[in-house]
Amino acid sequence: MGKINVKMFGSFSMSTETESLSDNENRSRKMWLLLAYLIFNRGRVIRQNELMEVLWSENDREVNSNGALKTLFYRIRSELNKLWDGAGKQLILSQGNGYIWNPDFEVELDCEKFSELNEKIIKSNGECLDDTMEMFRLYQGEFLERFASEFWVIPLAAYYHNIYIQNLLQTIPVMFEQQMYEEIAEFCRDAVLVEPFNEEIHGWLMQAYIAMEKQGLAIEVYQKFSDRLLSELGIMPSEEIRAVYHEATKSNNQHMLTVSMLQEQLKEDSSSPGALVCEYDFFRVLYFSMARSVLRSGIAVHMVLITVKDRKGGTFTEKKREKIMENMKEVLHASLRRGDSAARCSAQQYVVMLPRANFENSQMVCERILRAYYQRYSRADAELHYDVFPLQPDEKENFGWIQEKTER
Repeated sequence: MGKINVKMFGSFSMSTETESLSDNENRSRKMWLLLAYLIFNRGRVIRQNELMEVLWSENDREVNSNGALKTLFYRIRSELNKLWDGAGKQLILSQGNGYIWNPDFEVELDCEKFSELNEKIIKSNGECLDDTMEMFRLYQGEFLERFASEFWVIPLAAYYHNIYIQNLLQTIPVMFEQQMYEEIAEFCRDAVLVEPFNEEIHGWLMQAYIAMEKQGLAIEVYQKFSDRLLSELGIMPSEEIRAVYHEATKSNNQHMLTVSMLQEQLKEDSSSPGALVCEYDFFRVLYFSMARSVLRSGIAVHMVLITVKDRKGGTFTEKKREKIMENMKEVLHASLRRGDSAARCSAQQYVVMLPRANFENSQMVCERILRAYYQRYSRADAELHYDVFPLQPDEKENFGWIQEKTER
């Protein structure tokens, strides 16, 4: 019988040359947990008391006798028999008051190979790029992600995760110098699944797409990342990743444009009346442009910061908050004029720009927005508050005020 390949990164599975088993195929969580623990700690006899601690809490241990443990082993051996006839009894041996994985059968464990490659990389001072790339490809998800809350899994998952991310961030600049853009994109796409809020990884993914002249994909990465930061953490992307995004948008048109092509691209959908509700980055550009216009012409422009709060003084769930903010977007679009603009600037705030509006008119606009919202969503738990202030010619100082308000 050849070696048995065992994967513990992501879903737990084991396979021979002809057959395979996976924890996705069976709902018995404890059975797979027990099997994973036995394989990971192969080479030593594991006593029944230790296995009981792994499988059941202290209170449950009093209820679950050794008979329950024997039942689990019976089920595990039956599952292992799918690899080959009699595999269950051959692979798991009983010894005294414990059990051991049969050392006569060769097992290749992905997390052990991962650690071996990491040792090689350390000894070679990171010069062997092939080993590093092989290590990245081994990491198909968090260690035993189905059992992420188990006490013995938590430190191991953190250990492997940290090694993976540290090596990735150290290696990508080297790969970028060697123009290995496809590989960078591949590894970063995998990495953002386990590091969804890591700006550096998202930035490298965007830069790889730009280098491959896939600016549209880079823009899509930024927009999804920005939306996730805003909805789940209530923050905006950093200036560094915004700079990469701007690079992507500037170079998105790869061909020379004619006047008619430019006009077609800039044409606004006439079927969409009401205010321009845009991304915060675009709003910033509009804001600075308007500030320069105010400096030249002296026209009155007022800003509004609308904040959504819980009527009862509590905290919204993420799902409820996102629904409320989507409702607010619809109200703003319908209640504001076509020349006005608005953007979501934090988890529970919108900023609005009102050209040619004085302070009193701006307050009237805000009251109209509040009435429209409360009429449409009379049963909503949201309470709206607003601040009105003039746009000052010193656009950077004035915009700093907005940022300060959104960060409170």
